Amino acid sequence: MMKKHFILALMTLTVITNNVSAQTESNKQSSMMKMTMDHSHLPIAAPSNAPKPALSLSLTKDTMSGYNLHLQLARYQLMPPPEGVVSMSELMSATRDQETGFIEGHAHLYINGIKIQRVYGLDVHLPATHFKQGVNTVSVTLNNHGHMYWTVDEKKVVSTLYIDDTLPQLIKHRFDSFPVENTG
Repeated sequence: MMKKHFILALMTLTVITNNVSAQTESNKQSSMMKMTMDHSHLPIAAPSNAPKPALSLSLTKDTMSGYNLHLQLARYQLMPPPEGVVSMSELMSATRDQETGFIEGHAHLYINGIKIQRVYGLDVHLPATHFKQGVNTVSVTLNNHGHMYWTVDEKKVVSTLYIDDTLPQLIKHRFDSFPVENTG
């Protein structure tokens, strides 16, 4: 009787150990897949011979609700990923507009540190539901087609607005790593 209980306990322990080992291996593989698939937190340096991109933001209250964000860009080709790309390595590379030499890609929009969406155009409506009462941040980064953020001189190309709609002036503070210079 004692021998049967010992064998049953040993078999149960073996099954549990194998399941834990299989789950651990599965978790490792899942983590590795996420690391290789999530490129949004990796930098990519703009080619040194490319014109330096510039980015600034402006924000106004929308007549109906929320806000309207406008991206001011210089020396950057804002566009969706090209059709017919066959490999991830193509998307991950530093691509440039053949006519202007400007680096190209899209932008990522963050509100209060949370990625909201990709941006392929200069104007975006921001629904009021994304904002809390008081101070909020709106940030935009320039990204290559593989979602890596562009850097120039080892600095991320980013623009951030700190807004507070309880104040007479909506924009409380702004930060542009490479601001667009006003010519007018």
